[in-house]
Formats: sequence, C-alpha cells, structure tokens
Amino acid sequence: MGCLDYLAKYVSLLLLISINVFLALGGSLILYVAVFVRQTGWVKVIQAYWSPINGITTALICVAGVVMGMAVLGTVAALCRWRAGLYYYSIFALLAMVLFILVGVCGVVLWSKFSGWEDDTYPASRRETDIKAGFDEVYCYAQGVYICNKGSISDALRMFAPALNLTVSAQFENVTGGVNALCNDVLNDHAELVDVCNGCEKARKFQHFSSVLDATNITTGTAPYTECRNVFLGLVSNYFLYLAIGSLIVIVGSVTVVIMSRYLRRHDMYDVYEAF
Repeated sequence: MGCLDYLAKYVSLLLLISINVFLALGGSLILYVAVFVRQTGWVKVIQAYWSPINGITTALICVAGVVMGMAVLGTVAALCRWRAGLYYYSIFALLAMVLFILVGVCGVVLWSKFSGWEDDTYPASRRETDIKAGFDEVYCYAQGVYICNKGSISDALRMFAPALNLTVSAQFENVTGGVNALCNDVLNDHAELVDVCNGCEKARKFQHFSSVLDATNITTGTAPYTECRNVFLGLVSNYFLYLAIGSLIVIVGSVTVVIMSRYLRRHDMYDVYEAF
C-alpha cells in the first residue's frame, strides 16, 4: 500500500506539471497572436470591423503573460507541496477559464465570419467596405515604407513628388544608395526633393505596417484590398482560429488544474503539512 501511495504521489505531481506545460503552451499561443496583431498594421484594419480590437489585444497580452506566470506558480506549488499556492492557483485557473471562454467564443465567431467571406464576392457585407478602407490606408503606408527602403528612386519620386518635371527626375534615377542617399547627399542642392525626403521621413513612422506587404506579397496595384482579399481574409481567419485554439487549451488546462489542485490539497501526502 505504501508503494502505491508513493507512486500516486509522483504520478500526480508529474500530471500537474504536464498540465502546467499545456497551460503555458496555450498562453504562449494567445500571446503570439495578440502581439502579432498589436504590433503590425492588421490591428488598424480589423478595427474597422471590430473597434475594441486595439484595447483587447493589449489586454490579451497582459492576460496571456499572467496565464504563463500562473503555470509557473502551479509547478512550484506542486513541487514544493505548497497547499496555499495550490489554493491560489486553482482560483486563478477558475478565473482564467471564465475569461477565456469569452475569448474563445469571440475567436470562433470572428474566424467563422472572415472565413465565410472568402466564399462570397466582394463586398460580402456592408462591414467589409469599412475593412477595405482601413486596409487600403494601411497598404498605402506600407507601400511608402517599401518604396523608401527598398524601391527605386524613380518610384519614390512618382509617389511623393508626382508634379516634378520629368527632366529633373531623370537626373536622380542613377543615384546609388536609394532614397536615403538621395536625401543625405543631394537634398541641399535640389530643394525640389524636399517633398520626397519629408514623405520618406514620415513613412518611417509606419515601419511596422510593412508586414502587410510581406503577407500580401504585392507592391503595386490601384485596388490593394480587392487584389489581396483572399490572402488577407485567409490570414486573419487563421489567426482568429489560433486564438480560439489557444483559448480552448487554456480552458481545458484550467479545468484540469482546478480538479488536480483540489485532489492534491486533500490527498494524504499533504496531511503532514499545516492546514491552510
């Protein structure tokens, strides 16, 4: 009987630690999705459909960090046979479960909405026209960043100084080093380049929007959203699916944690410790 108790002790500890790893995995997946959306131009696009997305992603980053910290707390409490720690851990897990039920439902609803639009012609709904406006604006910023950093000088001149005389523009097309070299070396002698340099200076503020071009893989076009629609909808629906999956992992982990913590606190192996 003693051997069985000894075995049950370590199996229970191993199981709870495994659950904590599972819980941390769900938290890290949610953290990844929230950081990606928050730190790129996508949050501005999705905001046209769901206005609270900016604040919600920030909150999710914090909550995901708490979930990962909670997993560490649970591991320490299990290894150290800390009954009070297991008690607090189970309370945190219960609160996390309730919160991520809501997050998971939102993730599934948004995933269903965006993936459903892929099968319909544009516009699938009135709200999609709002998203198009936000996407085209972000795409414009991203295209400016691309042209200033990787594009040719002639492209930059056409974007930021379209009224510039063609003869004047031809003088700068062979300048090496791109727009940065043009502004650093030639600007003082050619005041007509002020618009180009000012435009690229402003474009640097939108550097994080470059992920829009990376995802859509096009750098030209007069109707960006309609050309990138399927890529965009597929990308966004996938990330909301990841959010729903991460939430499900946290929910399952939280339920299991509550059950296991209650079991371990009441198990005979903790009877030698002072009751909390």
